[in-house]
Formats: sequence, structure tokens, C-alpha cells
Amino acid sequence: MKMRVILYGIGAIGSLIAKTVLNKKWLDVVGAVDIAPNKLGKDLGEVLEMDERIGISVGKADEIIPKLKADIVIHSTSSYLTETYPQIAQCVNSRLNVISTCEELSFPYLKHPDLAEELDKLATKHGVAVLGTGINPGFLMDTLPIVLTAPCIDVSSINVRRVMYSGNRRSSYQRKIGTGMSLEEFKEMIEKGKISGHVGLEESIAMIASALNWKLDEIVVPPPVPVLADEELETTFTRIKPSHVCGLKSVAYGVVDGRKAIVLEFVSHAKVKRPYDSVSIKGTPNIAERITGGVNGDLGTVGTIINLIPKVLKAKPGLATMKDMALPSYKIP
Repeated sequence: MKMRVILYGIGAIGSLIAKTVLNKKWLDVVGAVDIAPNKLGKDLGEVLEMDERIGISVGKADEIIPKLKADIVIHSTSSYLTETYPQIAQCVNSRLNVISTCEELSFPYLKHPDLAEELDKLATKHGVAVLGTGINPGFLMDTLPIVLTAPCIDVSSINVRRVMYSGNRRSSYQRKIGTGMSLEEFKEMIEKGKISGHVGLEESIAMIASALNWKLDEIVVPPPVPVLADEELETTFTRIKPSHVCGLKSVAYGVVDGRKAIVLEFVSHAKVKRPYDSVSIKGTPNIAERITGGVNGDLGTVGTIINLIPKVLKAKPGLATMKDMALPSYKIP
């Protein structure tokens, strides 16, 4: 039987997810939700700029969620749990399983333990499962290093590095990392909290520590550091002048017994020549993994979300994180 899906959020990532879901024979889109006035009432195919109509109109959550029968909601609206909690809770109250791209939901016990407890109780009460995941957080900088510790007799430290070329990413992403700004503009945006680096590094560290049963002294996240262009660069978004910002570097680390036991480095700018993702584990034995070329962030998020749908539907009711799920993988249901 096809798994019935409601799409909640038809933005940049939500649209990519929607197009992929529509091409999966084992998934059946039964509803679509968004808040943008220019999308409401339009056929989903038109919103997705497809050549054909789908026969499903994009509507408001109150019109769609309580009324449609579905197996799961694919939720993609915001990175922050305080903003997404009411949306997810509404789905859960309608007895719908939820898989979300909300970064803070990947390990909500860190920043929002009360909301996490409430959501777990609510999902358990209604017999559904809730999971926050994606490529990062959700896989590359947390689930993957956790799995790579499996052959280790002991582990002393974990270092994960994600180096991405940003020049061909969507414009909203390039703006988020300060592309084209002067150094002064970048600093001003940092002070205003409009550039915060990569959302989810803290959650990934907390998830790794929880999986390994390490007690963290603290998680430290310094402000992101701008990367400046040393010559004029051109991206799909803008031209970058020399000495202007072409991206950033974010580093976060988890301290265990006074030492940096978990270090995550996120580097994304338009000067990157050789993207890669790497995991280095010091232990017995040492483990060194490197994905040459790196994993495409948008496509990786779509793949992770879709491949986890069957596993969420089989999970026990309640709030889950990736460390609680059955081994993630591509699989034809």
C-alpha cells in the first residue's frame, strides 16, 4: 500500500522534497500546507512550477491537518522549535506521524527540554512518532560519526569537518552565510543575530555525547568567522568584491572532563575548490573517513527525509532522534 503524505511547508527545501515525493511510487501526496498568500488556493503543481497540475490545492493548516487522513506529515518550515512546536503539535493531535527538517528538533532535549517532554507525551498519547532529521543535523555530523564508532573498543575524541562550496547554492542560503557583504556588514549582522552560523551544531554534539554516554561539561559555540575573497568571485547569487565576505566558518565543541572531546567544523564559502566531509575518531582503533566531493546538502536532506519515512512509521510512539531509529539507509519499501 502507498504511504499517504501531507506536505507541510512548500519553501525552498519543501519544494524539493515535494517534487521527489511525487515521483516515488510508494508515496501518495494527499495534502499540502503553506502560509504564503501567493501559494494558498493554487494547485500544488503550479506552486512547484511543474508542467502539470497535481489536483491538490495548497491550503492552510487548519483546513488540511484535522480533515485529511494520512500516514505522515513531512514538515519543513523553520529551524527553531519554538516556532515549529505549535505546527507539529497540531499534526500530532490529529494522530499524524511527523518527520521534520527543523534543526533544533534533531535533539530538542538540549535547548528545549520542556517542549521535548511535552511533545513526547503528546505523541505517545496519540500513538504516533515524531522525528527531526536532515543531512546536517541528522546524518553527516552526528548519525554518521556515531555509526563509525561501532568498530571501536574505546573512543577518546571525535572530529567532524564539513567543507562546502557555496557558490552554486540557492540565494537564500548564500545570504544566510553573508555572501557579498562587506566585513562591517557581516559583523553587524552577527551582532543582530541575523547570521548565526550553522544551526544544529550544538544538537549534533549533544546527540553524539548521548549515544556514547559521555557526560558533557559544556558545549561551546563561538561566533562564526567570515571568510574573505582575495579576488573578485561570481556566484549564482551575486558578484563578490575582493576583501568582501564569500562565506563563513563555524566551529563548535563539546567538552568532556575538561577536554575538547567532540569538535565539529562547518566551512562554507565560494573559494572552496575541493569540497569534502570527513570524520576522524581517535580510539582503538582510530577511524578516518572522508567523502570526496562532499554530500549535496539539499539533495542529501531530501534523501534522508524520504528514506526515514518507513522507519518513522514503524517506530514506537513518542519523540525520537536519529540515534533511536533503526539503521538509516536507502530501501525500496
